[in-house]
Amino acid sequence: MNAFLLSQMLAGISFLLDISAFHFQRRAITLTLLTGSTSLLAIHFYLLDQHAAAGLMIIAACRYATAIITFHRWVMWGYMLGSLLCSIDLWQNLSSILSLMGSLLMTFASFQKRSGKLRGYTLCGSLCWLLNNVIVGSPVAVIMELAFSGSILAAWWRHRATRRCGCV
Repeated sequence: MNAFLLSQMLAGISFLLDISAFHFQRRAITLTLLTGSTSLLAIHFYLLDQHAAAGLMIIAACRYATAIITFHRWVMWGYMLGSLLCSIDLWQNLSSILSLMGSLLMTFASFQKRSGKLRGYTLCGSLCWLLNNVIVGSPVAVIMELAFSGSILAAWWRHRATRRCGCV
């Protein structure tokens, strides 16, 4: 099996974790699923020789795992600095800016206490990653990011509708 095919399979598994993550109301479950998803995406991007994106995904997996247990801003800023340094060190082309922007937005999102803010900032970060995936030519990652964004919106709507009707 070649590296491209394996990368697409890993992106597909990550896709399943991503689209289910925001449908859980408990923040810890969402972040746990995102930890697994981003771990697989790190390998995916590494196999595509996108080392900056792979490095950012490794940082993201650690960030999500850490955000399960803490909201401390200094931890958030540490992950942002790590993402910035990773991007500078592994800079490849202009798409590295998009992956950095996506990573910074999702880092900010991870350390939000309110799930609405977690979803909103994650959606913005996801759109940056979508553009990155289009540029690097990963069709499964593009589909995954589109579905991830749609899943965030669907979960957001579902949770708001549930709260509005008094079901929660």
